[in-house]
Amino acid sequence: MPAGHRLPIPFLVLPALVAACGGDDLTGPEAPAGAIQFATVTAGYFHSCGLSTAGRAYCWGSNTWGTLGDGSITSANRPVPVAGGLRFTGIEAGAGHTCAVTDYGLVFCWGLNDEGQAGADWNDRGIEEPTRLPGSQFWVRVSAGHDHSCGLTSSGEAWCWGDNITGHLGSGGTFNKSYEPVRVASDVSFSAVLAGYYQSCALATSGQMYCWGNNSEGEIGDGTNENRFTPVPVSGDLIFRALGGGDAFMCGITTKGSTWCWGSNRSGELGDPSLPAQAAPVRIDGLPELSKIYGAGGAFTLPSAEAYACGLTAEGEAWCWGGSIRGGLWQGPTEGPIHVEPNIRFRNLALGAEHLCGVTLEGWAFCGGANYAGQLGDGSGQDRSSMVGVVRP
Repeated sequence: MPAGHRLPIPFLVLPALVAACGGDDLTGPEAPAGAIQFATVTAGYFHSCGLSTAGRAYCWGSNTWGTLGDGSITSANRPVPVAGGLRFTGIEAGAGHTCAVTDYGLVFCWGLNDEGQAGADWNDRGIEEPTRLPGSQFWVRVSAGHDHSCGLTSSGEAWCWGDNITGHLGSGGTFNKSYEPVRVASDVSFSAVLAGYYQSCALATSGQMYCWGNNSEGEIGDGTNENRFTPVPVSGDLIFRALGGGDAFMCGITTKGSTWCWGSNRSGELGDPSLPAQAAPVRIDGLPELSKIYGAGGAFTLPSAEAYACGLTAEGEAWCWGGSIRGGLWQGPTEGPIHVEPNIRFRNLALGAEHLCGVTLEGWAFCGGANYAGQLGDGSGQDRSSMVGVVRP
């Protein structure tokens, strides 16, 4: 790490600032007694995780492969602290693994590792505690996908690790997998990177979007269905400022405030269920201007899960479109974007296979939808048709 180089942790003071601005009357339901104040949450297929405002990681839900990172394989229906006492600035859950980045530029991962997606030799199928990612890079962002992960360095380079069967590590190589990070073959400087199912995308500092990997449903967005082993630009003259996506589709918000998606549309994740898969970006109608966008694919191993996308306005309103959420949070495929939980204002959202979580402006976590693995963190195993507060550990 360069001398004196520490990443800022702006979220540590956010709750106090919001409260000072009178945000309490916007968030709707109150948090459960003793609940953790979170800076952010993230969701995998069957688990959820969050960072407290002090940078401590907690996870809840399924723990078959050490997915919760607490040193066990015991599932939990309320938050459990991730082992090791590390402090993180960012965290992201993949299908069955989770990765997080520290303010010292290190990445740690835990959970399912059958393809090396948690950054350890794939002979270790399950990593029960945070394990440092190999290499000497100074990381600023990390993204966990289905069975691969990607990260962004302080110099704007994208690196990926895990499965590479369709070239979604982006190095140009045809090897099957790597548990060590490999550099994405591009001289472009990136500001964001996202690992999907068998594809990856990154946002250049110029606003151009690039994608690589599997393209069978147009998820690369270059107007073709050819797999790409190195980054190619998304078609069109769109300049983006935000990136999101799911298993087999990707989305972006342009600098003009419009939202566009491309790829699979099996569950209406492109905003119009009548459309076939799209190999180039299509605009999502019926949305207010969004500041953040998120995507969740239907878990291919879970037939009941359907792909969907959500976004947040600058005021914290949540809008979603696509397939149904188990428990009746909404029924889909939706005919277009719908306003979800209109009485709650969110700081960020987390999209799981069949559940949705979010952090309110004050820092309280709420989740709704499927709860058979305890992924809602409310202390029960009951599906919820509305979002409920994540309880204390």
